[in-house]
Amino acid sequence: MKQQLVLKLYVGAIILAGLALLVWLVPAALQGVNWLELAFFLLFVMAAEAMPVYLPREIIVSVSFCVIYAALLIYGPGVAGLVAAAGALVGNKPGTPWYRIAFNAAQLALSAGLAGLVFQGLGGRPGSIDMVGDLVPIVVGALVYFILNSSFIAIVAGLSQGISPVDIWFSRVGSVVINYLVLIPLAVLIAVLYIRDGIPAVLLLAIPLALARFSFQQFTNMRSIYLQTIKAIVAAVDAKDSYTRGHSDRVREMCVAIARELKMPEREQEVIEYMALLHDTGKIGVSEAILHKPGRLTDEEYRVIQEHPIIGARVVSEVDFFKRASDIVRHHHEWYNGEGYPDGLKGDEIPLGARIIAVADAFDAMTSHRPYQRTRSVDEALEELKANAGRQFDPRVVEAFLRVMQRSRGRP
Repeated sequence: MKQQLVLKLYVGAIILAGLALLVWLVPAALQGVNWLELAFFLLFVMAAEAMPVYLPREIIVSVSFCVIYAALLIYGPGVAGLVAAAGALVGNKPGTPWYRIAFNAAQLALSAGLAGLVFQGLGGRPGSIDMVGDLVPIVVGALVYFILNSSFIAIVAGLSQGISPVDIWFSRVGSVVINYLVLIPLAVLIAVLYIRDGIPAVLLLAIPLALARFSFQQFTNMRSIYLQTIKAIVAAVDAKDSYTRGHSDRVREMCVAIARELKMPEREQEVIEYMALLHDTGKIGVSEAILHKPGRLTDEEYRVIQEHPIIGARVVSEVDFFKRASDIVRHHHEWYNGEGYPDGLKGDEIPLGARIIAVADAFDAMTSHRPYQRTRSVDEALEELKANAGRQFDPRVVEAFLRVMQRSRGRP
Protein backbone atom coordinates (compact mmCIF):
# COMPACT_ATOMS: atom_id res chain seq x y z
CA MET A 1 0.00 0.00 0.00
CA LYS A 2 2.79 2.41 0.98
CA GLN A 3 4.72 1.52 -2.17
CA GLN A 4 1.68 2.27 -4.35
CA LEU A 5 1.25 5.63 -2.64
CA VAL A 6 4.90 6.52 -3.25
CA LEU A 7 4.49 5.46 -6.90
CA LYS A 8 1.44 7.70 -7.36
CA LEU A 9 3.18 10.63 -5.69
CA TYR A 10 6.25 10.14 -7.88
CA VAL A 11 4.22 9.98 -11.11
CA GLY A 12 2.23 13.05 -10.08
CA ALA A 13 5.38 14.98 -9.17
CA ILE A 14 7.03 14.23 -12.52
CA ILE A 15 3.90 15.26 -14.44
CA LEU A 16 3.69 18.56 -12.53
CA ALA A 17 7.43 19.21 -12.89
CA GLY A 18 7.31 18.56 -16.64
CA LEU A 19 4.31 20.84 -17.06
CA ALA A 20 6.01 23.58 -15.01
CA LEU A 21 9.16 23.34 -17.12
CA LEU A 22 7.18 23.69 -20.35
CA VAL A 23 5.23 26.68 -19.00
CA TRP A 24 8.51 28.29 -17.98
CA LEU A 25 10.55 27.65 -21.14
CA VAL A 26 8.19 27.30 -24.11
CA PRO A 27 6.54 30.76 -24.44
CA ALA A 28 9.87 32.57 -24.75
CA ALA A 29 11.34 29.83 -26.94
CA LEU A 30 8.53 30.11 -29.50
CA GLN A 31 9.14 33.80 -30.16
CA GLY A 32 10.59 34.17 -33.64
CA VAL A 33 10.31 30.44 -34.45
CA ASN A 34 9.10 29.58 -37.94
CA TRP A 35 5.85 27.67 -37.38
CA LEU A 36 6.30 25.57 -40.50
CA GLU A 37 9.71 24.45 -39.31
CA LEU A 38 8.34 23.74 -35.82
CA ALA A 39 5.55 21.65 -37.37
CA PHE A 40 8.18 19.70 -39.31
CA PHE A 41 10.03 18.75 -36.13
CA LEU A 42 6.80 17.83 -34.37
CA LEU A 43 5.82 15.54 -37.25
CA PHE A 44 9.38 14.21 -37.45
CA VAL A 45 9.46 13.17 -33.78
CA MET A 46 5.95 11.71 -33.98
CA ALA A 47 6.99 9.60 -36.97
CA ALA A 48 9.99 8.31 -35.00
CA GLU A 49 7.87 7.55 -31.92
CA ALA A 50 5.22 5.82 -34.03
CA MET A 51 7.74 3.03 -34.73
CA PRO A 52 9.07 2.13 -31.28
CA VAL A 53 10.96 -1.02 -30.39
CA TYR A 54 9.55 -2.92 -27.42
CA LEU A 55 12.24 -4.43 -25.22
CA PRO A 56 11.54 -7.00 -22.49
CA ARG A 57 9.60 -5.93 -19.38
CA GLU A 58 7.92 -2.87 -20.88
CA ILE A 59 11.06 -0.95 -21.84
CA ILE A 60 10.46 1.06 -25.03
CA VAL A 61 13.15 2.70 -27.16
CA SER A 62 13.01 4.67 -30.37
CA VAL A 63 15.21 6.85 -32.55
CA SER A 64 13.22 9.94 -31.53
CA PHE A 65 16.21 10.94 -29.38
CA CYS A 66 17.94 12.06 -32.59
CA VAL A 67 15.10 14.40 -33.48
CA ILE A 68 14.67 15.74 -29.94
CA TYR A 69 18.36 16.40 -29.47
CA ALA A 70 18.65 17.99 -32.90
CA ALA A 71 15.79 20.34 -31.92
CA LEU A 72 17.72 21.15 -28.75
CA LEU A 73 20.86 22.02 -30.70
CA ILE A 74 18.87 24.15 -33.15
CA TYR A 75 16.29 25.90 -30.95
CA GLY A 76 17.30 25.34 -27.33
CA PRO A 77 15.67 23.71 -24.30
CA GLY A 78 12.15 25.13 -24.69
CA VAL A 79 11.43 23.80 -28.17
CA ALA A 80 13.27 20.56 -27.38
CA GLY A 81 11.00 20.00 -24.37
CA LEU A 82 7.91 20.70 -26.47
CA VAL A 83 9.03 18.37 -29.26
CA ALA A 84 9.87 15.62 -26.75
CA ALA A 85 6.48 15.89 -25.04
CA ALA A 86 4.66 15.83 -28.39
CA GLY A 87 6.46 12.65 -29.39
CA ALA A 88 5.14 10.87 -26.31
CA LEU A 89 1.56 11.33 -27.51
CA VAL A 90 1.97 8.77 -30.31
CA GLY A 91 3.30 5.23 -30.51
CA ASN A 92 1.39 4.08 -27.42
CA LYS A 93 -0.33 0.71 -27.33
CA PRO A 94 -4.15 0.84 -27.45
CA GLY A 95 -5.62 1.18 -23.98
CA THR A 96 -2.55 2.82 -22.44
CA PRO A 97 -3.76 4.76 -19.35
CA TRP A 98 -3.72 8.55 -19.68
CA TYR A 99 -1.46 8.98 -16.65
CA ARG A 100 1.19 6.74 -18.21
CA ILE A 101 1.17 8.83 -21.40
CA ALA A 102 1.26 12.03 -19.32
CA PHE A 103 4.16 10.70 -17.24
CA ASN A 104 6.13 9.74 -20.33
CA ALA A 105 5.51 13.14 -21.95
CA ALA A 106 6.54 14.93 -18.77
CA GLN A 107 9.72 12.93 -18.16
CA LEU A 108 10.78 13.40 -21.79
CA ALA A 109 10.13 17.14 -21.53
CA LEU A 110 12.18 17.28 -18.32
CA SER A 111 15.00 15.24 -19.85
CA ALA A 112 15.19 17.41 -22.97
CA GLY A 113 14.62 20.72 -21.20
CA LEU A 114 17.19 20.15 -18.46
CA ALA A 115 19.70 18.73 -20.96
CA GLY A 116 19.22 21.90 -23.01
CA LEU A 117 19.87 24.09 -19.99
CA VAL A 118 23.06 22.15 -19.27
CA PHE A 119 24.10 22.51 -22.93
CA GLN A 120 23.64 26.28 -22.72
CA GLY A 121 25.23 26.48 -19.28
CA LEU A 122 28.41 24.90 -20.65
CA GLY A 123 28.62 27.51 -23.40
CA GLY A 124 26.62 25.83 -26.15
CA ARG A 125 24.69 28.19 -28.46
CA PRO A 126 21.51 26.81 -30.05
CA GLY A 127 21.41 27.46 -33.79
CA SER A 128 25.16 27.94 -34.11
CA ILE A 129 27.16 24.74 -33.78
CA ASP A 130 30.94 24.73 -33.54
CA MET A 131 31.99 21.08 -33.80
CA VAL A 132 35.21 21.75 -31.87
CA GLY A 133 34.22 24.42 -29.38
CA ASP A 134 30.82 22.87 -28.63
CA LEU A 135 32.02 19.27 -28.31
CA VAL A 136 31.88 19.19 -24.51
CA PRO A 137 28.44 20.87 -24.23
CA ILE A 138 27.04 18.54 -26.92
CA VAL A 139 28.32 15.33 -25.32
CA VAL A 140 27.50 16.31 -21.74
CA GLY A 141 24.04 17.52 -22.74
CA ALA A 142 23.32 14.21 -24.48
CA LEU A 143 24.51 12.23 -21.47
CA VAL A 144 22.33 14.31 -19.16
CA TYR A 145 19.34 13.60 -21.40
CA PHE A 146 20.02 9.86 -21.42
CA ILE A 147 20.70 9.60 -17.69
CA LEU A 148 17.58 11.58 -16.76
CA ASN A 149 15.34 9.77 -19.24
CA SER A 150 16.52 6.30 -18.24
CA SER A 151 16.51 7.11 -14.51
CA PHE A 152 12.95 8.46 -14.55
CA ILE A 153 11.85 5.21 -16.20
CA ALA A 154 13.92 2.96 -13.91
CA ILE A 155 12.49 4.62 -10.80
CA VAL A 156 8.87 4.24 -11.89
CA ALA A 157 9.50 0.62 -12.90
CA GLY A 158 11.21 -0.09 -9.59
CA LEU A 159 8.38 1.42 -7.56
CA SER A 160 5.73 -0.46 -9.52
CA GLN A 161 7.51 -3.83 -9.25
CA GLY A 162 9.22 -3.57 -5.87
CA ILE A 163 12.68 -3.84 -7.42
CA SER A 164 15.75 -1.65 -6.96
CA PRO A 165 15.78 1.08 -9.66
CA VAL A 166 19.56 0.68 -9.85
CA ASP A 167 19.19 -3.01 -10.72
CA ILE A 168 16.58 -2.15 -13.34
CA TRP A 169 18.81 0.50 -14.87
CA PHE A 170 21.79 -1.81 -15.27
CA SER A 171 19.82 -4.88 -16.38
CA ARG A 172 17.34 -3.26 -18.76
CA VAL A 173 18.35 0.27 -19.70
CA GLY A 174 22.11 -0.15 -19.52
CA SER A 175 21.97 -2.67 -22.34
CA VAL A 176 21.03 0.03 -24.88
CA VAL A 177 23.59 2.66 -23.81
CA ILE A 178 25.82 1.94 -26.81
CA ASN A 179 22.89 2.35 -29.17
CA TYR A 180 22.16 5.80 -27.75
CA LEU A 181 25.80 6.87 -27.92
CA VAL A 182 25.75 6.02 -31.62
CA LEU A 183 22.73 8.30 -32.05
CA ILE A 184 24.54 11.41 -30.72
CA PRO A 185 26.58 12.05 -33.93
CA LEU A 186 23.43 11.45 -35.97
CA ALA A 187 21.55 14.08 -33.95
CA VAL A 188 24.41 16.54 -34.46
CA LEU A 189 24.40 15.79 -38.20
CA ILE A 190 20.66 16.49 -38.39
CA ALA A 191 21.18 19.83 -36.63
CA VAL A 192 24.14 20.86 -38.81
CA LEU A 193 22.39 19.97 -42.07
CA TYR A 194 19.19 21.69 -40.97
CA ILE A 195 20.97 24.91 -39.97
CA ARG A 196 22.90 24.96 -43.24
CA ASP A 197 20.45 23.60 -45.83
CA GLY A 198 17.00 23.38 -44.21
CA ILE A 199 14.36 20.65 -44.24
CA PRO A 200 15.28 18.90 -47.55
CA ALA A 201 18.76 18.04 -46.28
CA VAL A 202 17.33 16.51 -43.10
CA LEU A 203 15.01 14.25 -45.09
CA LEU A 204 18.10 12.59 -46.59
CA LEU A 205 18.86 11.17 -43.14
CA ALA A 206 15.76 8.98 -43.14
CA ILE A 207 17.86 5.97 -44.17
CA PRO A 208 20.46 6.30 -41.36
CA LEU A 209 17.62 6.72 -38.86
CA ALA A 210 15.94 3.60 -40.20
CA LEU A 211 19.23 1.71 -39.78
CA ALA A 212 19.52 2.95 -36.20
CA ARG A 213 16.02 1.68 -35.46
CA PHE A 214 16.97 -1.62 -37.10
CA SER A 215 19.85 -2.04 -34.63
CA PHE A 216 17.44 -1.61 -31.71
CA GLN A 217 15.06 -4.12 -33.30
CA GLN A 218 17.82 -6.69 -33.79
CA PHE A 219 18.58 -6.54 -30.07
CA THR A 220 15.01 -7.40 -29.09
CA ASN A 221 14.66 -9.95 -31.91
CA MET A 222 17.53 -11.99 -30.45
CA ARG A 223 15.78 -12.12 -27.09
CA SER A 224 12.55 -13.17 -28.82
CA ILE A 225 14.41 -16.03 -30.48
CA TYR A 226 15.72 -17.18 -27.10
CA LEU A 227 12.21 -17.05 -25.62
CA GLN A 228 10.83 -19.04 -28.54
CA THR A 229 13.57 -21.61 -27.94
CA ILE A 230 12.50 -21.90 -24.30
CA LYS A 231 8.84 -22.32 -25.22
CA ALA A 232 9.66 -25.02 -27.76
CA ILE A 233 11.72 -26.99 -25.23
CA VAL A 234 9.08 -26.67 -22.49
CA ALA A 235 6.37 -27.76 -24.94
CA ALA A 236 8.42 -30.86 -25.77
CA VAL A 237 8.74 -31.73 -22.07
CA ASP A 238 5.01 -31.18 -21.46
CA ALA A 239 4.14 -33.40 -24.42
CA LYS A 240 6.31 -36.18 -22.99
CA ASP A 241 4.93 -36.03 -19.44
CA SER A 242 1.24 -35.09 -19.43
CA TYR A 243 1.03 -35.26 -15.63
CA THR A 244 3.35 -32.28 -15.27
CA ARG A 245 1.81 -30.10 -17.98
CA GLY A 246 1.96 -26.49 -16.80
CA HIS A 247 4.38 -27.45 -14.00
CA SER A 248 7.32 -25.48 -15.39
CA ASP A 249 5.28 -22.31 -15.78
CA ARG A 250 3.91 -22.57 -12.24
CA VAL A 251 7.42 -23.11 -10.91
CA ARG A 252 8.56 -20.08 -12.91
CA GLU A 253 5.94 -17.85 -11.28
CA MET A 254 6.87 -19.02 -7.79
CA CYS A 255 10.60 -18.63 -8.45
CA VAL A 256 10.18 -15.05 -9.64
CA ALA A 257 8.14 -14.24 -6.53
CA ILE A 258 10.77 -15.80 -4.25
CA ALA A 259 13.64 -14.01 -6.03
CA ARG A 260 11.85 -10.69 -5.62
CA GLU A 261 11.17 -11.42 -1.97
CA LEU A 262 14.91 -12.04 -1.52
CA LYS A 263 15.62 -8.67 -3.23
CA MET A 264 17.80 -10.31 -5.84
CA PRO A 265 19.15 -8.11 -8.66
CA GLU A 266 16.84 -7.82 -11.65
CA ARG A 267 19.28 -9.54 -14.00
CA GLU A 268 19.55 -12.57 -11.68
CA GLN A 269 15.76 -12.71 -11.38
CA GLU A 270 15.49 -12.92 -15.15
CA VAL A 271 18.04 -15.75 -15.30
CA ILE A 272 16.18 -17.70 -12.60
CA GLU A 273 12.91 -17.17 -14.45
CA TYR A 274 14.36 -18.74 -17.61
CA MET A 275 16.03 -21.60 -15.75
CA ALA A 276 12.82 -22.37 -13.84
CA LEU A 277 11.06 -22.85 -17.16
CA LEU A 278 13.86 -25.15 -18.32
CA HIS A 279 14.57 -27.04 -15.09
CA ASP A 280 12.92 -30.30 -16.25
CA THR A 281 14.30 -30.21 -19.78
CA GLY A 282 16.34 -33.35 -19.06
CA LYS A 283 13.16 -35.43 -18.82
CA ILE A 284 13.28 -35.51 -22.60
CA GLY A 285 15.96 -38.19 -22.12
CA VAL A 286 13.87 -40.29 -19.70
CA SER A 287 11.49 -42.96 -21.00
CA GLU A 288 7.75 -42.39 -20.62
CA ALA A 289 7.42 -45.77 -18.88
CA ILE A 290 9.53 -44.46 -16.00
CA LEU A 291 7.91 -41.00 -15.94
CA HIS A 292 4.39 -42.48 -15.81
CA LYS A 293 5.09 -45.46 -13.54
CA PRO A 294 2.42 -45.44 -10.81
CA GLY A 295 4.38 -47.50 -8.29
CA ARG A 296 7.78 -47.34 -6.62
CA LEU A 297 10.79 -47.02 -8.94
CA THR A 298 13.49 -49.68 -9.00
CA ASP A 299 17.04 -48.67 -8.11
CA GLU A 300 17.96 -48.66 -11.80
CA GLU A 301 14.93 -46.55 -12.73
CA TYR A 302 15.77 -44.11 -9.95
CA ARG A 303 19.32 -43.80 -11.30
CA VAL A 304 17.85 -42.95 -14.71
CA ILE A 305 15.64 -40.26 -13.13
CA GLN A 306 18.70 -38.83 -11.38
CA GLU A 307 20.28 -38.27 -14.77
CA HIS A 308 17.66 -35.73 -15.89
CA PRO A 309 19.30 -32.65 -14.26
CA ILE A 310 22.57 -33.54 -16.00
CA ILE A 311 20.85 -34.01 -19.35
CA GLY A 312 18.90 -30.78 -18.85
CA ALA A 313 22.03 -28.78 -18.05
CA ARG A 314 23.69 -30.20 -21.16
CA VAL A 315 20.73 -29.18 -23.34
CA VAL A 316 20.53 -25.69 -21.82
CA SER A 317 24.28 -25.10 -22.18
CA GLU A 318 23.96 -25.55 -25.94
CA VAL A 319 22.18 -22.18 -26.07
CA ASP A 320 24.84 -19.46 -25.70
CA PHE A 321 22.44 -17.13 -23.89
CA PHE A 322 21.90 -19.72 -21.12
CA LYS A 323 25.31 -21.42 -20.97
CA ARG A 324 26.54 -19.70 -17.80
CA ALA A 325 23.30 -20.47 -15.95
CA SER A 326 23.12 -24.17 -16.83
CA ASP A 327 24.44 -25.09 -13.36
CA ILE A 328 21.11 -23.92 -11.93
CA VAL A 329 19.37 -26.66 -13.91
CA ARG A 330 22.02 -29.25 -13.03
CA HIS A 331 21.76 -28.67 -9.28
CA HIS A 332 18.05 -28.08 -8.65
CA HIS A 333 17.76 -31.53 -6.99
CA GLU A 334 20.69 -31.02 -4.61
CA TRP A 335 19.78 -31.03 -0.91
CA TYR A 336 20.87 -28.31 1.47
CA ASN A 337 22.56 -30.91 3.70
CA GLY A 338 24.43 -32.52 0.79
CA GLU A 339 22.26 -35.64 0.38
CA GLY A 340 20.82 -34.68 -3.02
CA TYR A 341 21.94 -35.38 -6.56
CA PRO A 342 23.72 -35.35 -8.99
CA ASP A 343 26.86 -33.99 -7.28
CA GLY A 344 26.08 -34.01 -3.56
CA LEU A 345 26.61 -30.26 -3.15
CA LYS A 346 25.47 -28.65 0.09
CA GLY A 347 24.67 -25.21 1.50
CA ASP A 348 26.01 -22.27 -0.45
CA GLU A 349 27.84 -24.63 -2.82
CA ILE A 350 24.45 -24.99 -4.52
CA PRO A 351 23.62 -22.01 -6.80
CA LEU A 352 20.96 -19.81 -5.20
CA GLY A 353 18.79 -20.15 -8.30
CA ALA A 354 18.85 -23.94 -7.90
CA ARG A 355 17.89 -23.63 -4.21
CA ILE A 356 14.94 -21.44 -5.18
CA ILE A 357 13.79 -23.84 -7.90
CA ALA A 358 14.09 -26.75 -5.43
CA VAL A 359 11.51 -25.16 -3.11
CA ALA A 360 9.09 -24.13 -5.87
CA ASP A 361 9.48 -27.47 -7.65
CA ALA A 362 8.77 -29.48 -4.50
CA PHE A 363 5.75 -27.37 -3.57
CA ASP A 364 4.17 -27.74 -7.00
CA ALA A 365 4.91 -31.48 -7.07
CA MET A 366 3.24 -31.95 -3.69
CA THR A 367 0.12 -29.94 -4.58
CA SER A 368 -0.34 -31.35 -8.11
CA HIS A 369 -1.80 -34.69 -9.20
CA ARG A 370 0.90 -37.30 -9.81
CA PRO A 371 0.33 -41.03 -10.43
CA TYR A 372 2.85 -42.05 -7.77
CA GLN A 373 1.74 -39.90 -4.79
CA ARG A 374 -1.33 -38.39 -3.19
CA THR A 375 -2.03 -34.71 -3.73
CA ARG A 376 -1.41 -32.62 -0.62
CA SER A 377 -3.19 -29.45 0.42
CA VAL A 378 -1.36 -26.13 0.34
CA ASP A 379 -1.07 -26.10 4.14
CA GLU A 380 0.30 -29.65 4.19
CA ALA A 381 2.87 -28.79 1.51
CA LEU A 382 3.98 -25.67 3.39
CA GLU A 383 4.39 -27.68 6.60
CA GLU A 384 6.50 -30.20 4.68
CA LEU A 385 8.74 -27.41 3.39
CA LYS A 386 9.16 -26.03 6.91
CA ALA A 387 9.91 -29.50 8.30
CA ASN A 388 12.67 -30.00 5.73
CA ALA A 389 14.20 -26.52 5.91
CA GLY A 390 17.89 -26.93 6.69
CA ARG A 391 17.82 -30.54 5.51
CA GLN A 392 16.49 -30.61 1.96
CA PHE A 393 15.83 -26.91 1.46
CA ASP A 394 17.62 -23.62 2.12
CA PRO A 395 15.89 -22.17 5.25
CA ARG A 396 16.18 -18.62 3.91
CA VAL A 397 14.44 -19.59 0.66
CA VAL A 398 11.70 -21.45 2.54
CA GLU A 399 11.07 -18.41 4.74
CA ALA A 400 10.87 -16.16 1.69
CA PHE A 401 8.39 -18.53 0.04
CA LEU A 402 6.25 -18.66 3.19
CA ARG A 403 6.05 -14.85 3.21
CA VAL A 404 5.05 -14.85 -0.46
CA MET A 405 2.32 -17.43 0.19
CA GLN A 406 1.02 -15.56 3.24
CA ARG A 407 0.54 -12.41 1.18
CA SER A 408 -1.01 -14.25 -1.77
CA ARG A 409 -3.53 -15.92 0.58
CA GLY A 410 -4.32 -12.69 2.40
CA ARG A 411 -2.95 -13.88 5.72
CA PRO A 412 -1.01 -11.69 8.18
